[in-house]
Amino acid sequence: MWNPYDFSGKRFIVTGAGSGIGKATAVRLSEQGAEVCLIVRSERRAEEVKPLLPGTGHRFYIKDLNESGGYKEIFDDIVSDGHKIDGLVYSAGIAKILPVTLFNKANMDESMTVNLYSFAEMVGLLSKKKYHDKANVVGVSSISVRYPQKCQGIYLATKAGMNAMVTSMAIELADKNIRINTLMPGAVNTPMLKAAHADKTKEQIEEVLKKSVLGLAEPEDIADIILFLLSDASRMITGREIYADGGLINVCI
Repeated sequence: MWNPYDFSGKRFIVTGAGSGIGKATAVRLSEQGAEVCLIVRSERRAEEVKPLLPGTGHRFYIKDLNESGGYKEIFDDIVSDGHKIDGLVYSAGIAKILPVTLFNKANMDESMTVNLYSFAEMVGLLSKKKYHDKANVVGVSSISVRYPQKCQGIYLATKAGMNAMVTSMAIELADKNIRINTLMPGAVNTPMLKAAHADKTKEQIEEVLKKSVLGLAEPEDIADIILFLLSDASRMITGREIYADGGLINVCI
């Protein structure tokens, strides 16, 4: 029986794998038999995730995605045993909430580097035949691109940039046997969401969350959709922004 979610013998890179959606995706992939190459920000995060991964062959790479370079060395190490890469999940990201009065190049560069530039560089590397035969890429964007809130300007520029970039990449990468999509989650129970709502009261948070008719998502809910996009069950989807917002239709802009 065909099972598109059997990832046995597959190898995937997951960034932002130390927490939230990236962590949940790494666990889900390992549960389905994949070898996962996790890019995390610190040794502490790596040690927290290691016990959660069933199976063998998983690798950890400590890398601050705000620091340029170093990706080729990681990719070379991943394929050093002759086993190429079957996919990339780019879940790393920072969400600075800043008013326009505090916009400056340093703030914008950091967000752009982590959320967009590093994504583009890793996709560029993966596109080389040295690293893949057939691959799927998922970039984690945000539904906030469609439903913006105040003080999200820099963050949304990076995510809108990812969405736009992928539409062009998909055309180019199809010839290389790579599919690429972005996923746009709504409110997900992650440390990033908690940080974004740190200055709100419980009532204000509830007011925001109730706009999603299916309620607050857990990281595993989003990870399940990512696995669909990585699988052959979605083989006719590329260059698209996939909504995963829990029915965020009760919104007044």
